Amino acid sequence: MASIEARAYGQLNSPGEALAALRTADTLREQVNGEDVPGGMMAFPLAKQLFYASSTHLWLGGNRQLSDAEARAEEAVELFEADPPERRRLGELSLARMDLALARLGRGDLDGTTGTVHIVLGTAARRPTESVTKRLEQFGRHLAVHSAASSPTAVNLQDAIASHAGRERAALPPGSAR
Repeated sequence: MASIEARAYGQLNSPGEALAALRTADTLREQVNGEDVPGGMMAFPLAKQLFYASSTHLWLGGNRQLSDAEARAEEAVELFEADPPERRRLGELSLARMDLALARLGRGDLDGTTGTVHIVLGTAARRPTESVTKRLEQFGRHLAVHSAASSPTAVNLQDAIASHAGRERAALPPGSAR
């Protein structure tokens, strides 16, 4: 709950409350006994907590927050990838990668951004989800107004995102809405 609260405060641009909620989430994580952790839909692994923290930092913005977002997203990706393939949370892994890409874009690391987004595009092509598609579209809007938007790397990345979005729309049966 504290991680969700942090994201909500991040979206409201309330840094004091958002950062306090992140600290609460860390404190509560330290108090959890491994035997008391619920499974299934109620599971909230450390990787997910780190992913939520990265999103919170992104919402807050600023150089320090971008660095924190990138660090939390990198940790989340590493932990998600460490899970056995049959337990890997591909949607959350892709969303953590999108946080990583957005943080890198904000810091001006277009090459690191591009590689990360292409990994997400590959996963999304095999296993599309609405949340990942929305994040790709959101990222595309950020990229379009970035100072490097007219660079060949950025243009190619925009094309790849647009191509993915076109495949997604074409895959819907007639009469479907998103």
